[in-house]
Amino acid sequence: MNPTTMKNNFKHSINFIGAQIAITSLITGTICLLLFKNNGDTGLVAIGHFLVILAGIANTIMLPPMLINAIRRFKDYKENLVALLLLLINIPIAGLYLEIL
Repeated sequence: MNPTTMKNNFKHSINFIGAQIAITSLITGTICLLLFKNNGDTGLVAIGHFLVILAGIANTIMLPPMLINAIRRFKDYKENLVALLLLLINIPIAGLYLEIL
């Protein structure tokens, strides 16, 4: 997806940043997991653990500001809901990836 097009879908920058973090962490985590499963290289396990933990921390840090934004700007609930769901779905996926690695 084109970042400019995606940015136009979000009225509030905090939602755009949260969505970017969520999508980026999902893509990098999936690439690491697939590379490890196809390659079997143990070096990828350390990199994968680091990236998944870093993504989990980034997603968790973004959650409170996005919740505050959702409460303060309730009239844009659809945008807030989409951004929050993108972020929230990544937290259990990160845990699943850690279990697989």
